[in-house]
Amino acid sequence: MASVTTDQIRKRLGLTEADISDEDVLAFRNEAAAFLSEEIGKTLNAEDCTEAEANAIRNLAAIYCYCKVSGGSAVGLDFTIGDLRVSPDAGKQLEFLKEQVERFITHQKRFGISLLEGP
Repeated sequence: MASVTTDQIRKRLGLTEADISDEDVLAFRNEAAAFLSEEIGKTLNAEDCTEAEANAIRNLAAIYCYCKVSGGSAVGLDFTIGDLRVSPDAGKQLEFLKEQVERFITHQKRFGISLLEGP
């Protein structure tokens, strides 16, 4: 089983401990896990989860962290950076992380449903 650490989250977008504290990263990790749990109908534990679940939590938490350090805001999968100009590379990386989270949710919803046999 996998565990989601603060360093793994920061590494997604090249952030450091000087950019965002462990306390904030852990709060975003827990917020990401809670959001994803609601989306897929399964409780996720960021300290004991599958690698796919850990990746989704890391990606979403990294987006939240980036929003915090850039002065933006994030709720669920919606985020804004305000008037800040984001470099094309950072924008592409944020969009890639968001797409990965969306794929995880779609996959979990599709394959997490048990199919009932007909009469």
